[in-house]
Amino acid sequence: MTYNQEAEPDFSALAEGPISPGLKACASICARSRLKRFIDIAGSSFGLAVLTPGLSLIALAIFLQDGGPVFYRQTRTGLDQKPFQVWKFRTMLHQKAKVPFEQTKGPDDPRVTRLGRLLRALSLDELPQLFNVLVGEMSLVGPRPHPIELDALLAPQFPAYTLRYCVKPGLTGQAQINGARGPIITLADMQKRLQFDLQYIRDWSIRGDITIILKTLRALNAGKNAY
Repeated sequence: MTYNQEAEPDFSALAEGPISPGLKACASICARSRLKRFIDIAGSSFGLAVLTPGLSLIALAIFLQDGGPVFYRQTRTGLDQKPFQVWKFRTMLHQKAKVPFEQTKGPDDPRVTRLGRLLRALSLDELPQLFNVLVGEMSLVGPRPHPIELDALLAPQFPAYTLRYCVKPGLTGQAQINGARGPIITLADMQKRLQFDLQYIRDWSIRGDITIILKTLRALNAGKNAY
């Protein structure tokens, strides 16, 4: 999705400065919302029920591809900085031995399989995270969770970065529907994403979550990647 410069919020000072009590209060309201949790349970349950046949076919295709694991699990940072295992369809070559963390290099990454490229292009590899939403580790909408290794590098660079831990990470979010997604190559990439995350937290509402979900579905329906 093309990044919309006109939609970019001017939160650079917040991203670089200390966290204000007002933003902390907004994050607390978002994190404690029972209605938001109800929507997460209802939405993830409905999504899993409707998508089960398709998810099963994807799982079979991945297994037949090389006989390796269907799912890929990675430790990411959740609410209150608690680590959790995020679920994804495996899109890379199966590595039997544990290898050091390395960010994806984009669509031309040689580790990504042919089927994996298709799944990533359509954002289908992220759908197993509906399980994470259902059990309460994630929300349908919120800041996208990062690998803990990436968090360790980025958090010291932005004092406001830790505010992302004050709400549940999301399957999609304000940053994603505005194109601030994908590999983080420079600090400017993270600052752009953080600005949208702070905007989401400051302006959070149920109506806003529904709007983000609908925009995500619209982008996917149009063949654009909004996860």
